[in-house]
Formats: sequence, structure tokens, C-alpha cells
Amino acid sequence: MLRYALTMVVMLDWINGARAGETFILKDTPKILFLGDSNTFAGHFIAYVDAYLATRFPDKQYELINLGLPSETVSGLTEEDHPFPRPNVHERAERALTKTKPDVVVICYGMNDGIYAPFDEGRFAKYKAGIQSLLDKVKVAGAKPVLMTPAPFDPIPVRKNLRPLSASSFSYMTPYEDYADVLRRYSEWLVTLRAKGIPVADANAALRRFIADARKAAPKLNLSGDGIHPSPAGHAIIAREFLVALQAPAVVDEAVIDIGARKDVKGNLGGFKFSKETIQFTWKTRVPMPRDPRWPVEIIDRLGLPEAINRHQLRLIGAKVDYELWEGKTKLALISKRELTAGADLTRLSALSTNQSSAKIGKLMLDRHKLLDLAWLDFVGHTRPQTPKGMPLEDAKKKAAPLAEQIRELAQPREISFELRARP
Repeated sequence: MLRYALTMVVMLDWINGARAGETFILKDTPKILFLGDSNTFAGHFIAYVDAYLATRFPDKQYELINLGLPSETVSGLTEEDHPFPRPNVHERAERALTKTKPDVVVICYGMNDGIYAPFDEGRFAKYKAGIQSLLDKVKVAGAKPVLMTPAPFDPIPVRKNLRPLSASSFSYMTPYEDYADVLRRYSEWLVTLRAKGIPVADANAALRRFIADARKAAPKLNLSGDGIHPSPAGHAIIAREFLVALQAPAVVDEAVIDIGARKDVKGNLGGFKFSKETIQFTWKTRVPMPRDPRWPVEIIDRLGLPEAINRHQLRLIGAKVDYELWEGKTKLALISKRELTAGADLTRLSALSTNQSSAKIGKLMLDRHKLLDLAWLDFVGHTRPQTPKGMPLEDAKKKAAPLAEQIRELAQPREISFELRARP
């Protein structure tokens, strides 16, 4: 019965994985443009998505262009005491679309559009009109739009600066105490646009759910130092929600071995040698999506990132004992029969060669975006003062090209040699 159940799980995984691969919006869209405010400008989630695409589809080449701009809105609004008029994306949208010629445009606005004040129907109407106008521009440019809801406002880190409903003015330095609810309402409206066939990744709801659940066990958990800008771990949650919403395949690769039948059920496996105490085999596998070393382990464990978008597993049908897993001469871990029966998560094994390659990809991808993001921002142009300058775009591309080549080489599927040693 157990073997039948596991076989059915394998079949269902294959079917679901195939469906996700067929419907994943970004699979065959080589150039992806991101427009947004400072949370897009920070770019961590974009680099994570870029690394996902590089490792999951190593035979394709993608270009993710980050044109996020701090302080920007889609509504054209600015609070009275802001140090300068907030830039309006519509000032640069047509230039951005013309100069980048994207296949997909990801739009993420809202954090600044409520200008940190209580909900107001007039401001909300300008936000909705601004979003629709930007969607129209994307359509005229011949690109596919993807919407993403803004990150939630977290009042806890800035509770000393919060202002009540009765206050005379509000700003990003002195926000309305329930500004989180304003962003929730903006986000819920964005989600309704799914009915018009527009993909929407609800980062707002995903972060709110995660924080509320995590604070039951860790009341002091904080994913934003200023209540506005998520940490890299927060960006991991955004990237996860973005990829799941676009139906990205969850599976990197899975190896499934039937011990009783002495054969593989799933995976590109070979070179089998079975003995009473050991199982030796080779596996040609893709490289998993990188883990950013800045992600706290407890947060990623709670997030379930491997299961959702980075599933790299080894399963044994008929495991009756625990096993030591070795790669060549390196002992990777002692894995229980329960883990092996369910599917042992290989992304946790830092010494595994595929994970070492993945870690290098993650660093290279962040370095590559540091070179290119500001260069693209300057190339398109904007009106925001006090913004860091990048190098000329062509110079940035030349410096980034070797990094891209290293990423492609590291992301290629490779054959690894495993040995499982029984431990009664």
C-alpha cells in the first residue's frame, strides 16, 4: 500500500509539474521589466527571481531590468512636507517601455500612493486611474502586464512616530497608525483585476499572513526596520509569492529509487550498484535556486521555500533504516528513513556540490544587478533628486557580461555521484 501511495504521489507530482511549466508566464519571455518604488529599487526579490530563472531554465537567457525608483508613485501624489515632489512613473513610463522593449512588465506601486495618511476616496481614485493608465501604456507597447501588490506597512518598528486619525498631517516620517489597512484596501482592489485576465501577485497578503503567523511564536519578529522596506528575508517572501502566483514549477529535480525493485522510478539516474548495506548511483540534475545567506534559517524554514519553488529531493521507496548520504568522499548528512520516504530536502545540505554552485550563482547575480540596475535607471532617466548614479549602460553591460557567463556555466545541469550507506 505504501509503495502504491508513493507511486501515485510521484505521478501526481509529474503531472502538476508539467502543468506548471506549461502555464508559467515567464518561461518564454526573455526580457522582463520591473517598475516600482523603493522596494523595487532595492531589487532583492528581482535578483532572487532572476536566479530562479537561471537555474530552472539553464538553456534560456533572460534579462530582468530593474527600473524601481525610490519615492515614486503611480498616482502623482505627494504629501505636503515631503522634501521634494514625489516622482510620477508616468513621466518616464513611455521612455522606459521604448528603451527596454520588454516582453513582460511587472508593476508594483502603492506604498507611497496613500501618502501615509488615512484612507481617502479621492486619493484611491487617483491610484486606480494611475494603475489603469500604466496598464494601457504597457498594452500599447505590446508587452504583458503583471501586477504586484505593495508590501504591507508594519507599524511596530516605528510606533513612536505614528499619528492618530485626528492628526492634521501625515508623511513617511510620521505615518498614520493604521496605514497598513490603507495598503490592504489598495491591494484588495489590485487583486480584483485578475478577473480581467491580469496576473496579480499578492505580496501584501503573503507578508501579512507570514508575519502574523510567525509572531505567534516570536512576537519580536521583524522583517522591516522602518515599517516600509522589507529585509532580504521579506524579499524572499515576495519572490516566493511572485513565482507561485505566476505558476512557476516547484520542482528543481527529484530522484526516486525503489529499493525492492532495485531501480529508479523518477530522475535521470544511472550507474546503480546495490549491496546489502549500500546504494550507489549517479544523477544528472539541475542546480537549485540559491539561498541568500542573509535569510534567517528559522524564517526560511517557516516559509517552506523549497517545497513551494525549490524542490530538490531524494526519495526511497521501501526504506527500512536510516542512511548516511555521501557525495564522493564527502559525508553530507545522516537522513532518517522517514525523511527519505517523504522526500529528503537536498537544498539544506551546504556541502552538496549543486548547492555550492547555487551559492556562487546567488552572489554573482546580486553583483550583476548592482552593476546594471543604476545604469538602466540613468539610461531611461527620471526626475528624482538625491539618487545614486550608475555607470554608462554600455560600460555596465561589458562589466556584467563575464558575471552572466559564469552564472550560465554554474547553472548547467551536472552529474553527481551519490552513495547511501545503511545505518540500522
